[in-house]
Order: sequence, then C-alpha cells, then structure tokens
Amino acid sequence: MPETKTALLLGYKCNNNCRFCYAADKRELYAMSTEEAKKHLKAAVERGSSFVDFLGGEPTIRKDLIELISHAKDLGFKTISITTNGRMLSNIEYAKKLYNAGLNSAVFSVHGHNAELHDYLVNVKGAFDQLVKGMQNFRALSDDVYICTNTVIVKPNVSFLPDIAELNAKLLANGMEFIFPHPRGNAYKNFEEMVPRLEQLIGVVQRTIGVCTSQGIKHCYFRYVPFCYMYGAINFISEYAAKESLKENHIGPEFEDLDVEKNRAKYGRIKGPQCFGCKYNNVCEGIFREYAEKRGFEELVPVP
Repeated sequence: MPETKTALLLGYKCNNNCRFCYAADKRELYAMSTEEAKKHLKAAVERGSSFVDFLGGEPTIRKDLIELISHAKDLGFKTISITTNGRMLSNIEYAKKLYNAGLNSAVFSVHGHNAELHDYLVNVKGAFDQLVKGMQNFRALSDDVYICTNTVIVKPNVSFLPDIAELNAKLLANGMEFIFPHPRGNAYKNFEEMVPRLEQLIGVVQRTIGVCTSQGIKHCYFRYVPFCYMYGAINFISEYAAKESLKENHIGPEFEDLDVEKNRAKYGRIKGPQCFGCKYNNVCEGIFREYAEKRGFEELVPVP
C-alpha cells in the first residue's frame, strides 16, 4: 500500500521572482485561509494521508505557518515538510520555531552552485547566502530532520548540475531532485532563455547521478525527463521510482487533484508518434504539452 503524500499549496505569493516560475502569473490569486488549510489537513488525514508538504509560492512568508505545522502534528501526520527557498530559515530563531512546532522535513530550492547563478535565476540579490544559511540552520537543529533539494533544470544551470549536486552534498542534504521545467508562467514567457533542449541533458544526467552515488546519496532523482534521455538509468526517474511507494494528492486555493499521476499523464504530458515504438512506452509519460508546442517531437528517440 503506497504512502499518501498531500501537497498543500497555500498560495502563490513569494519573496523570490524566479525567471522560470510556472506559477508567476497566479501571484494575485487569493491564498488559502488558515481555516481552509486546516479543513484540508483534516480531510487528508481522513483519506489516509500521513505525509504533508506545505508549499506555495513560498510558505514561510505566511504568518500562520507555525500554527498549521502544529495543527498537522496534532492531527497525527508522521512527515511534516515544507518546500521552501530557504531564505526565512536563515533566521535561526524562526527555524527553531518551525522545528519545535513539528517540522521534520524540508525541501530547499537550490538553482545554482554559487551566488551569481542562483541569485540571477531567482531575481533576488543575496538569496543564495540566505538559502545556504537556512539549510545549515535546519540541519543544525537535528540530525534526524530530512533535507531534500529541488533544482529546476534551466539553460543557465544545466551544465552545472553536477556542481549543484556537490554543493547539496556539502550542505548535508539527504536527497536531491532535478526537475525539467513545466513551461508555464515565467518559464513559458522566457521559454528560449530558460527551457533547455532535451539534448542538453546528454552526459549531464550521468555525471550528476555519479556525484550523488559517490556521496552516498540514495535519493537522487530526475523528474519529468523522458526515459529516452535517461540512458537506462530509469530507476533515477522520480515519478517512476515512486510509482509503487507514493501516491500524491495536490490541493491549492483554486483546485483539488486527488489523482496526480493519472491526471498529469492525461492532461499535462504528450508523446510523439515515435514513442509508441519505444520499449518504455508503457511507463514513460512523454514531454510537457507546452514543450511539444514550441519544439515538436523531433528530439524524442525511441529506445529499442
């Protein structure tokens, strides 16, 4: 029986302005109220969820985050996590409050291996230093907290993914995920500047996995990369590796998706005609529809 993870998207406001943000055009949509969030948490527990991830936007800019974390703990969630840019956690007292309320996991967004690249991509000078300090603060609170990183794969950082993996390992991350961008919002607006061609992943995937392996990182995954660009390393594809062990529910201010895997494959992704001759056709989701709209299917190469 797979574990059910509830991703609770509280709203879209953020203290960064990433050049590739898929939700940049939703910033002014209303945010979920405290009471709405609590109702969703209760309903999630009743559905059997034991894992909640608070995300946005940026959840740490909300004044009620500590209250919501504490409420999730009272409801019995085993894993209570946030997906964050890490900047607010650079304040050790705030990080302690989150931890003491029940936070035992965090996913930090790391988009560059140095300040120059990361700050450029998130559009905030000083964001990298705050992120690094935030990760260090959270790790210092306990050896038992789980730290994962998310890196959106974009043109300016694609060649530096192994370096980002090295940085994450130095910051004592337990896991890493490298995510091919969904071309919506700013990623669609800045498509040619931000969205890499699939062929740019050649060699980089293997080198990045090699860094993770050498550092003993078992949770090292690529997300939304078609199988033909993983060169046999399909066990390092996030949505494939978690298929039998994790079921995701996504809930936001204006939507509720209780079958994420099915709906993503049906509505968000698409395959080219050549995909039906690939040995991975039955398990690969293909590419994002917006990517196909911009670049077609010519990069897809069926695996015999």
